[in-house]
Amino acid sequence: MLSPNRKSRTTQATLRFALLAAVAIVINYFDPPLPFLPGAKLGLSQISTMLCLEMYGALATIALVVLRVLVTGIMKGNLMTITSLLSFGGSLGAVIVMVLLKKAFGKHIGLPTVSTVGGICNNVSQYLLLLITNTVGTLWYYLPALVVAGGAAGYLIGGLSLAVLSRLDRALHGSVPVEQR
Repeated sequence: MLSPNRKSRTTQATLRFALLAAVAIVINYFDPPLPFLPGAKLGLSQISTMLCLEMYGALATIALVVLRVLVTGIMKGNLMTITSLLSFGGSLGAVIVMVLLKKAFGKHIGLPTVSTVGGICNNVSQYLLLLITNTVGTLWYYLPALVVAGGAAGYLIGGLSLAVLSRLDRALHGSVPVEQR
C-alpha cells in the first residue's frame, strides 16, 4: 500500500495530467485555421504537449496526444476522417522526434528548439501522410511554406511553454530553482 504522502503525490500528478489533457482538448477544439495558409493551424494545444513532455516524459505525452485526438475527433464529429489521421500522425511524429532530441541532447537543448523541430516534424509528417493516402497530388511547392510555418509556430509554442513552465514551477515549488530540487 502507498504511504499517504506518496499517494497524495500520485493523485496530484494524475490531476495535473488531467488538467493538461483538458486544456489541450479545449484549445484544440477552438484553435482557428490560419487564413494565409490553407489547412494550417497555430497549434496552441501543443503547449500542453510540451508541458507534458517536460513534466511527465514520453509515454504520458503520447497518451495525451492520443486522448486529445480521440476526444476532439468525437466532439467535432470527424474521428474517422483524414483530419483525425493527420492530427494524430503529425502529433505522434513530432512527439517521437522531440523525445529523441531530448534523449540525445538532454539539458543541452532548450524547449523552444525542441518545439521548433517538433512543429516542423508535425507539418512534414502530415504532408507525408497526405502523399501516402494520395489526398494531394504533387504539391511539393507547398512543403517549404509548411516547414517555415511549422518552425515559426513551434518556436512560438516553445517560448510560451517555457514561460508557462516557469510560472508553474514557481507556483508549485516557490522560488527554489529547478536544479536545487
